[in-house]
Amino acid sequence: MSQPLNIIEKLRLPKPLGIIHVGANVGQEFQAYKNAQIKVCVYIEPIPEVFRQLKDKVDNSSMHFPVQALCSDVSNEEVTFNIASNHQSSSMFPMGKVAQLYPHHKYIKQIQITTTTLDEIIYSKFSAYKFDLLVMDTQGAELKILMGSHKLLKEQIKYVYSEVSESPLYMGGCTFEEVSSYLGLYKLKLKNLMFNYKNWGDALYVRDDLFEQHLLEGDNLALNKPAQQSSFSKWSKPDDPQRAVNGYKTGNYSFCTQKELNPWWQVDLKLVYKITEVRIYNRLDGNYAERSRKLMVLIGNNGIDWEKIYDHKGKPAFGCVNGQPLIVKISSKPARYIRLQLNGVNYLHLDEVEVYGDRVLE
Repeated sequence: MSQPLNIIEKLRLPKPLGIIHVGANVGQEFQAYKNAQIKVCVYIEPIPEVFRQLKDKVDNSSMHFPVQALCSDVSNEEVTFNIASNHQSSSMFPMGKVAQLYPHHKYIKQIQITTTTLDEIIYSKFSAYKFDLLVMDTQGAELKILMGSHKLLKEQIKYVYSEVSESPLYMGGCTFEEVSSYLGLYKLKLKNLMFNYKNWGDALYVRDDLFEQHLLEGDNLALNKPAQQSSFSKWSKPDDPQRAVNGYKTGNYSFCTQKELNPWWQVDLKLVYKITEVRIYNRLDGNYAERSRKLMVLIGNNGIDWEKIYDHKGKPAFGCVNGQPLIVKISSKPARYIRLQLNGVNYLHLDEVEVYGDRVLE
């Protein structure tokens, strides 16, 4: 199955926060998810011997959770699950066109499995986490899985990446049109589709409001760009500065410097842009937002010489995910580096930073 994270990145959409991968097999995507620093991943696989390999691969990695289960539209239904010679063609459905398209793939045995729903797994075991990308590679069972995911689709999922086919590959399996129609009920619309010459492939669906909001806002030039900070505190994480440009707003702090004179954080946009706007999202927990009252915004082209373009000058603290971030309008100033710096002695800690511009300078 091709990589959904690459497509999401090419569409310039926010990186997923958490992934549920149904039909994870032995965890072929594990390293890609880990390299992308996805915050939490759940891998679901029903076949016992395959699940053991999956568990061995991901079990020792923090925030990567293997689950042995067969997902469907209802729980506690005993079904006959067909194990294929290559494991990846295994399905709860009898082979239909698959037997014609891939005659070397055979069912070699059957096991009895009791079904569960994706809603039941996530809300009973992983309710503390947030998931916005659902990946499915489930040999015709995609619609059944979606029908058992009503709460997830309604409350959390922003992306669905699924194997699809123009006509059922398995007897009783679903079609691309059925999957698209069902996801449309949750405002998830097709944004990318690739069929192979055998008329099956992969499709990416995106929450319509997410896509439209992204288009209206334009490109966040700071997203996933290299970042630095003046110092690290005892609360810092190894990727502290980078967390402020990862596309996630939580209302908490992403990075935190030591208490020092004029602490700073900065991002390298990699190219010189005409900057039109900088949006700064504060932390909202406790009274810590007050520490940003003397925040300054500086820009530069070489990381050494700086021009101050904004000074908060002790005014009341600004907000964050409450809809009141600090928005600094700039009249198309050329810059490669954006630095946020406090005037005085304090800790500097913020949630997220976004930078917008008109075009790259020639």
